[in-house]
Amino acid sequence: MLSLFRGKERVSALRDEAAAVVRQSCAVAQRAAEHAGALGSLLSAEVKEYAVHQVQRLVMVVVAVVLLLGAYGVLCALLAVLLGYYVGLAWALAVVVCLNAVVAGVLLYRVRKMAGKKLAPATAEELKNDWECLKLLCEKNSKP
Repeated sequence: MLSLFRGKERVSALRDEAAAVVRQSCAVAQRAAEHAGALGSLLSAEVKEYAVHQVQRLVMVVVAVVLLLGAYGVLCALLAVLLGYYVGLAWALAVVVCLNAVVAGVLLYRVRKMAGKKLAPATAEELKNDWECLKLLCEKNSKP
């Protein structure tokens, strides 16, 4: 009779342990889902920031190209005027060419300096940290 009672206690203890494992697994799954949601939000914000950055670069390149084309047109007009007249109007056209070239140069310099921005650096760092934590957790749980 005593051994039968002990068997029921063991079954009850196993049920309690199984229930605890299921509760713990559910909690871990819930935390993992929350973490994945947070990483998704971070990635979304970084992609938006990256897209705005790239659009700004594109606009600057387009403006620089338009200014360079304008400078080329004015330079051609300047050469035509210089060949025809050797006075005042040529200096005005030369100033316009110089201004266009300077603005285009500044824009292209800024575009070049902006080229180093990476997509989603904080998300990548978080994923690296998560991976390291998982490796440590696996190593810790695999040791008897």
